[in-house]
Amino acid sequence: MDIRQLKYFIAVAEEQHIGRAADRLHISQPPLTRQIHALESELGVLLFTRTKWGVKLTQVGEYLLDHARDIKAHVELVKEHAKHVSKGQVGQIDAGVYGSAMLNVIPQILDSFSASYPGVKVVLHTLNKGRQIDALHRGQIMIAFERYIPKSKGLKIELVCAEPLCVALNERNPLSKLPSIRMDQLRGEPIIGEVVPSVAVKQLFDRHCFEPIVAQKSEDMISAAVMVAGGFGTAVVPASLQNLQLPNVVFRPLEEGAETLIELHCAYRSDESSPLLHALLKTVREYDRMTGA
Repeated sequence: MDIRQLKYFIAVAEEQHIGRAADRLHISQPPLTRQIHALESELGVLLFTRTKWGVKLTQVGEYLLDHARDIKAHVELVKEHAKHVSKGQVGQIDAGVYGSAMLNVIPQILDSFSASYPGVKVVLHTLNKGRQIDALHRGQIMIAFERYIPKSKGLKIELVCAEPLCVALNERNPLSKLPSIRMDQLRGEPIIGEVVPSVAVKQLFDRHCFEPIVAQKSEDMISAAVMVAGGFGTAVVPASLQNLQLPNVVFRPLEEGAETLIELHCAYRSDESSPLLHALLKTVREYDRMTGA
């Protein structure tokens, strides 16, 4: 029994006439009759009885008709689903995310992606840099988003966007009253640094020829902003962190902030052929073009 035989059977059952069913199927009567007889022979039952006007379903035929329709509908659904999967329109993407990119860039990318691909589910996994790379190699996530991703064999890395830096200040800090901050005004300021310093922030201090006074270290830039709220110091952070609403914290533009842009990258396995990934990458690249990164 195959789907073609079931399709022929349904047509004969609904038309109750071999000739009309053949016309509907755009085939001649003899091959249609042969397929119906082959189906009856395989099942070992009689599906139709002849009448004065054509054919009529037997009790077994009526039973088979209900199931045949269900099977045909399911096959059509599977075919349609397969088409959507091949185009990256349905399925699930597991993505690794971390830090300040979750406050601006990633939500915008996901909003655009979900509008274009409503059938795709995106699951976010909060993983730091090392765990993201490991999860990529293990196939636990399909794509990772991080500020800096070191080169790793078997991974492809793309720039998503770049943004200027700003300064996060506790509102009690006199500098918070200024409309903008210059780098030389950060000399002597206690700075909240990262355990693994940001390349962009380090380059900025190097360019202005002074080492920051690191008061405390944080795991990421969001944690640094939280420590600023607690009065532990000042932090140089991506401008997108201004979307973070924290008590006691004000953000001020850094006048030299555009000198060294902080980048966001994405990484994925170089041998990953999933249409889902390529659909998401299309959205990521469109975001890159929109922002002029």
